[in-house]
Amino acid sequence: MPLCTNESTLLEVATAARRFIEPIWLEWHRAWGGDLPAIASQWTCGRSSLFLARVLIAQGLDAHWASGAPRSAPSGPDIGPYGFFCGERWQSHAWVECGDYIVDITADQFGAPPVLVVDSTDTRYNKGDRDTALPEFVLARQRAVDAIWPRWQSMGSPAPEGSPTQTP
Repeated sequence: MPLCTNESTLLEVATAARRFIEPIWLEWHRAWGGDLPAIASQWTCGRSSLFLARVLIAQGLDAHWASGAPRSAPSGPDIGPYGFFCGERWQSHAWVECGDYIVDITADQFGAPPVLVVDSTDTRYNKGDRDTALPEFVLARQRAVDAIWPRWQSMGSPAPEGSPTQTP
């Protein structure tokens, strides 16, 4: 697969993916029960990033899901500087790596812009050595993306100019 070298293409695809998934976040939050978070992307980074990776791969790009968790439990001790650094402390987070870029459609939960395409050396991100989610949550993440994928495809998902999946 080709490496992601065009920042504007990544921004275009990530923005389209974010617009698509924003109303789905509300569905996910309602399904979990309880109050809706103040920022809709909160607690959705794993599923959203897995969806974004699939979108980018479908565009013919070499994209990979990545994550980091600074603690093994919310109130547990720090295990390292992993995830997303929001200026105060490291937060558990997931994003997509594509070539020399990090692509993130949920960093706004930490006060960042809604869509980020940044250099892979951006010091706010640090990938852990493994996915710390329990197997049932990894499976739930995959199932959630599988469930929305036909909706994305039925939209005639946007293909950037020059993309292998672009239709004439």
